[in-house]
Amino acid sequence: MRVLGGGDWVNPNMMQRKSRTFVRGVMRTYGRSVRKVKRTSGGEEIAGVTTPAPQDDVPTADIEYDDLVEEHHHLPAILTRHFSHSSKPDTRIEVDHNRPHWVKKAWEDLAVGDFVKILDNEPLPADILICATSEEENVAFVETKNLDGETNLKSRNAVPALSHLRTAGQCASTHNTFRLECDRPDVNLYKLNAAVKVGDETFPADMQTVLLRGTVLRNTKWVIGMVMFTGEDTRIVMNSGGTPSKMGKVERQMNPQVYVMPSQF
Repeated sequence: MRVLGGGDWVNPNMMQRKSRTFVRGVMRTYGRSVRKVKRTSGGEEIAGVTTPAPQDDVPTADIEYDDLVEEHHHLPAILTRHFSHSSKPDTRIEVDHNRPHWVKKAWEDLAVGDFVKILDNEPLPADILICATSEEENVAFVETKNLDGETNLKSRNAVPALSHLRTAGQCASTHNTFRLECDRPDVNLYKLNAAVKVGDETFPADMQTVLLRGTVLRNTKWVIGMVMFTGEDTRIVMNSGGTPSKMGKVERQMNPQVYVMPSQF
């Protein structure tokens, strides 16, 4: 998932970051060296091969820029220490980590208030307020079959007051600050009361301007949005409770009786 980073951007969200992570724990377990031992029929060890583990300190995140020169270069962090050489021997691209860019992160690292960039055919990692899209009139198309079972695409629109936030630099600029006020997390998939405040002006926001977690972006090159809800606060998680039992009253009464009857004979 591409998250805004670099420059002077600091997420004003005051929520505390997680203290433990699931992904790094899995990778650390997976990365342990494995010693394969071949034994004879009598149990004697005759050979042993040790497979070294990959280095834990090797970064795997990619950095992407929005401008026309560098937007096609997905530069792994291990290659972006100073310069990345292109196919031409005399051409090199300077990588500036202090410049606003998009950094690939795991879904579990998202926080409320982060700016994210979603590409075509990618699933949504959280409930996101749409700021801008690549299409005309700032429209985006999503597949919602994971939420409501419908396979036809739904159209969503960006908030008109935020349609100028089309690059990482514009999202990180202090001149483009805004405030989002909305209701507490709710299970209703079709209702949202929210407002975007830009300076002294207030613009309404509803479900038409939101992409929910569990949907998939379709027929849209990219979407830039701000994370509203993550984890257990997302609509899809709040609606994924335990399935109620469909056992009738007669079955509840008969089951204990059928269980006890054989012991009487």
